[in-house]
Amino acid sequence: MCIIIDAACGIFQNEDCKHNAAAENDLRVNRIAKWAGARTSAIAIVAAILSAMLPAFAAARQPTPLWPSQAASATPAPASSPIPAPAAEASAAIPPGWAPQPGTAAFAAAPAAATSSPAANPSSAACCGAAPTADHHSSAAALSDGERDYYHTRDGSYLDPGNWAVMVFKSRHDLSVYYKGRMFRAYHAVFGRSREHGTKLYEGDRRTPEGVYLISGKHLSARWHWFLTLDYPNAIDRLRYAALRTDDMDPPARDGRVIREGGSIGIHGTDVPLLNSGDVNWTTGCISLDNRDIAELHRLLPIGTVVIINP
Repeated sequence: MCIIIDAACGIFQNEDCKHNAAAENDLRVNRIAKWAGARTSAIAIVAAILSAMLPAFAAARQPTPLWPSQAASATPAPASSPIPAPAAEASAAIPPGWAPQPGTAAFAAAPAAATSSPAANPSSAACCGAAPTADHHSSAAALSDGERDYYHTRDGSYLDPGNWAVMVFKSRHDLSVYYKGRMFRAYHAVFGRSREHGTKLYEGDRRTPEGVYLISGKHLSARWHWFLTLDYPNAIDRLRYAALRTDDMDPPARDGRVIREGGSIGIHGTDVPLLNSGDVNWTTGCISLDNRDIAELHRLLPIGTVVIINP
């Protein structure tokens, strides 16, 4: 009897084990099915996103349409020859509409047609005077040889006083500026009001010196606009003054004081433009120019420029 009961219990236990194994298998299958379903859903979502983004990527890879003018300019140039063609010589002529580049020598004193007007830059106009106007000096289309060289200067040679020279003719009321040996520009000038001709001999004779001098300084002047100081008296002037003090001629004197050679001679502007325009020699020995001209010379001429004053 006991044997039969043990066998029955074993049968029931085996059935329970089989039932539990089947349940576990069903649970595993359900988990696998759920995982597979979730993976399929994720793949479907990614595929949907990619399918939505593909048109945007395709549009971005398309070339941007060009306007006809852009298409013409975008046309590739034909391949150049492996042997370069000889470079054409630069023409000395200045094309219409040419303007000097900022930072070059020409930009500082170019005609008004090529540079900004004083009204556009009031600070520079107040400091250095108005730039020359088209009706005051030659235009960019008709430049002198010196102006052409100056406007084509691309280095610092325009700062070298050795490249500038000033030639003055008192009888012609003329002051001419040369750049690198070529005529740059001529200016109207008036001189000392002495009625006696000749060079300056001593202080107060109201004559303008004659000889070779250097510009030794430049400064603003409340009365004369700009003042370019000359190195008068030089060695020759001192010798000339010493020749006056001979046994035959007493040295010049005023109020019991011996008068020396004088000084403070230079090139400056004017506070009476009417006298300058009328060729009236009114200074006490200096050279007077129009204010716009002296402002221009202040910008152009470096200290050390030679000035030759002729009768």
